[in-house]
Amino acid sequence: MEALQTVRKQIVSLLSEEDLTAMDISHLVRIPEKDVAGHLSHIHRSLGSTGKKLIIEPYSCMSCGYQFKKRDRFDRPGRCPQCKGSHIRLASYRIL
Repeated sequence: MEALQTVRKQIVSLLSEEDLTAMDISHLVRIPEKDVAGHLSHIHRSLGSTGKKLIIEPYSCMSCGYQFKKRDRFDRPGRCPQCKGSHIRLASYRIL
């Protein structure tokens, strides 16, 4: 459990400094990219009590430009609901 708190604190520290994608976070903190979504979800919930906010630049389709603005999940979408394309630009995150 202590290790998870350390990883989350590292992620919070990184996101307080700059915008990062899940892939960037994965490389910097040295955890699998698929684990980043779970950590971001927990951080998003826990920031409410601190007065800080997780700002999300949403995923977007590189083919048609569709933005996944209403997406509540932090994991990567498989394809675009409009054009069915699979070239999706990663979301970026920042803490303000």
